[in-house]
Amino acid sequence: MRRWWLTGLVGVWIVALGGLVVWSVDHDRATVPEQRDIDLALADLERAAGVVYAAADGDDRAVVLGELQLTRDCRITPVRSGLAAARAVTVYVADTKTAEAVEQIAAGLPADWATDWGRSSAGTRVSLHADAGNFVGIDLSSPAVATAFTLRLTTGCRPLDGEAPRGAGDASASPAPALLSTVVGALGGNVGEPVVHAVTCPSGGVAGSWTVAGVSTPDDLPRHLRQAGEVVHADETVRAYRNRDDSVVVRPEGAQLSVTVSTPC
Repeated sequence: MRRWWLTGLVGVWIVALGGLVVWSVDHDRATVPEQRDIDLALADLERAAGVVYAAADGDDRAVVLGELQLTRDCRITPVRSGLAAARAVTVYVADTKTAEAVEQIAAGLPADWATDWGRSSAGTRVSLHADAGNFVGIDLSSPAVATAFTLRLTTGCRPLDGEAPRGAGDASASPAPALLSTVVGALGGNVGEPVVHAVTCPSGGVAGSWTVAGVSTPDDLPRHLRQAGEVVHADETVRAYRNRDDSVVVRPEGAQLSVTVSTPC
């Protein structure tokens, strides 16, 4: 009789343990990246990108949102491959303004991201790291004298079942800002179908960057860009402007130009 009682007790324990495992899978937070597949990680990354993009904006800066990048050549284990996602936010500043801008961006990120930023011991570099949760990291490392720096958001390698997902944020972007037509038109170009990279802002709505490539380079480029706004930084490799709330970045691509206009959150 005692043996049957013990057998029944073991059976009840097995059923309870199985139920606990099922409940845990559905409700417990992931403890390693492998427990959140790339679809879940991508949603986390896009939410974080909206927060970083909003924090990176400032009256004395020009900001550009990068495209969603998906990389297949990562490995979860030696025998299991996966997919990693990343997105970048590039910020253009005036000379000597990098550390000040990074400090302000760090202050604008959520408190629970445990953002850590600082200068190197020699003061020649600036770095930042933040944890957006669910294994999405934000990192920056830049010379302190740089006039452009990039905040890079990454998911790390995640499981992938089936085909690689596509980001939904870009497709839901609003029409290109009127400033894009103004600047491209001043350069003698046509907007056509710009490439758009967009995210959902923390407060709702969509913001991002619209880019037109293949624009001819006119003589006296600064004169043609007078309508772009106030100069943030200008040299042979990039011209960055602030026009009220919008950012304008003009870069040479061979003998032609690319023009990017970004709207704020």
